[in-house]
Amino acid sequence: MKPIRRVVTGVDAAGRSRVLWDSAAPNVNVGRIAASAGMTDIWVFDECPAPVRGERDDGKRPFAFEPPEQGGHLRIVHSAGKPQDYDPAQDPSAVPPHAPRQRLGASTWDRGGQNAFSSPVHRSETVDVGVLVEGQRTLLLDDGRYPLAPGDVVVQLRNWHGWTNPDAPSLMAFVMMAADDHGDR
Repeated sequence: MKPIRRVVTGVDAAGRSRVLWDSAAPNVNVGRIAASAGMTDIWVFDECPAPVRGERDDGKRPFAFEPPEQGGHLRIVHSAGKPQDYDPAQDPSAVPPHAPRQRLGASTWDRGGQNAFSSPVHRSETVDVGVLVEGQRTLLLDDGRYPLAPGDVVVQLRNWHGWTNPDAPSLMAFVMMAADDHGDR
């Protein structure tokens, strides 16, 4: 996994801007969702508006796939490219497609379809904004496959989706925020 430099700024007692932390992001989680992927949490916030005073490092929180119930997080997802000789039928981490089921202790649902180079098809109670920073990535939806190039942005509104890398590694930034689908507002 590529280390992600995280520069967090704030203010000192006199109100002057300054750097609070400048180092590799400390919250790196490898293999939690797919064997060839890792997630680096940059910042997590429990609510909006998010608190911005003090020197608490909200980038060093216990890993959870979903953001806090009333908040969100910024996460970088690193995914390896699929080798040409990869055979999903020989992949011990593969999970075939299945009926929707809720993940244990979470509000995310998944339908399987996962292997070492593809996430499971899943849906969470979130608005997800993803920006492909480098490499190639393909968004999998019920109506088709959507290849992405660096600079492309995806906004997901609590829909079923999955991710796969065609043959090159990728780096994608996501902001996941709690959502509410209880009618139009």
